[in-house]
Amino acid sequence: MSISLLIPTYRNPKYLDVCLKSAIENQVNKNEIIVTIDGYIEESQHVLDKYKNDIVVLDLEENHGFQLSHNLSVINASNETVCIVNDDNVLCKEWDRIIEQDFDPNKVMTVEQIEPVGPSIFNFHIKDFGKTPDEFRYNDFIDYELTIRENKLTKDGGVFPFVISKKNYMIVNGFDTFYPSPYVCDWDFFLRLELNNVESYKTHNLHFYHFGSSVLKKGIDGEKFAASHQPAAETYYYKWGMPHQLFENNSHKPKNTTIKGIKF
Repeated sequence: MSISLLIPTYRNPKYLDVCLKSAIENQVNKNEIIVTIDGYIEESQHVLDKYKNDIVVLDLEENHGFQLSHNLSVINASNETVCIVNDDNVLCKEWDRIIEQDFDPNKVMTVEQIEPVGPSIFNFHIKDFGKTPDEFRYNDFIDYELTIRENKLTKDGGVFPFVISKKNYMIVNGFDTFYPSPYVCDWDFFLRLELNNVESYKTHNLHFYHFGSSVLKKGIDGEKFAASHQPAAETYYYKWGMPHQLFENNSHKPKNTTIKGIKF
């Protein structure tokens, strides 16, 4: 199996640097790594130049937003198996080998994360190795992650970062550009997968570190993104007739009910 690792990024060069370092250093095989620059490429150019022999750069030239940048990343992927990560993820040892081992192409697989603060509604592992790239203890994370791996798969998937077949991503037409912000559209995406009988699960055989919404909450446009959360939630309600919420095992789909003419 060949993997396309997809890293959409927006004005986040320090985090992107650590992400790319970890992806390249810790892979077993030579994978396709696509970095999609959603505007302001000059801010990240020095990072892209640093890893130019190991990555493919997709420059969108101007900011098109979360949904379109992810969709174009997948459209340009050369492999059937795609792994979509945030630019503030740090990848662990042999991440590609374990994905190949655990991934079911008929489903969507979430990769367990380690986050510096918690608790998380998605039950991620909590361990603080640094809240910014400048203070991040890279080697400590790499060593620690090896000690907490569990040979198990659980049903609480349905969240980033995730591995999916390109076919299943395209079948649901990716992330819906109807949404006015990067918020909530991921809930919509996983709901549509479930409605197409694509189940989600999580592997605990590897963990990616996640600094925690570095762009949406802490980035240059953090206030703008925060203000867009409520309109995005209202868009979801208008579309589906219910608030975005989690059900059993992180499912995004209610059971045995009909809403706006859709039987769930």
